[in-house]
Amino acid sequence: MKLLKTIFLGLVTAVSLVLLIARLLPSTYHVERSIVIYEPASQVYPQVSNLKNWAHWNPWTTTDPTAKNFINGSGKDIGSSWSWEGKKIGTGSLTLHRLRENRLVHSHLVFKEPQTMEAENIWRFEPVPEGTRVIWYNEGKLDYPVGRIFGLFLDNILGPDFEKGLTNLKQLSENS
Repeated sequence: MKLLKTIFLGLVTAVSLVLLIARLLPSTYHVERSIVIYEPASQVYPQVSNLKNWAHWNPWTTTDPTAKNFINGSGKDIGSSWSWEGKKIGTGSLTLHRLRENRLVHSHLVFKEPQTMEAENIWRFEPVPEGTRVIWYNEGKLDYPVGRIFGLFLDNILGPDFEKGLTNLKQLSENS
């Protein structure tokens, strides 16, 4: 009986500690990467602001080439969306929310499977002497407690994909 009581107290202590740590972790996340593309924003911006162009550079297209992709609307106007269904990339959608020509593309991102999550996906285009600094970031809220713990790993999970996508975008923009 004493052994069971010790095991039970150990489990309660471990769970309490995990919940306390999760409570202390941030309730939001922000993952950001940038690259300089040796072209003016007018060459780069259309690749991001038109969802029909995403298949040419986005890192997830090659991750799950059998995924089904759908563009709703023109693909380049506010309210247009890109949705996908795939075994590896899950199910979700990206809807254009705000556009400022050659300056900003702001989208709302919704993941439905394998895990439900919403985020803001934002692109900024800044002129620099060499061409355009392209900044891609994603931010959102983290649920308590699992989301907050998962948030510790988001930069390491998303960051390399952002870097790959920015490199693809750079190659596409500079070679077209």
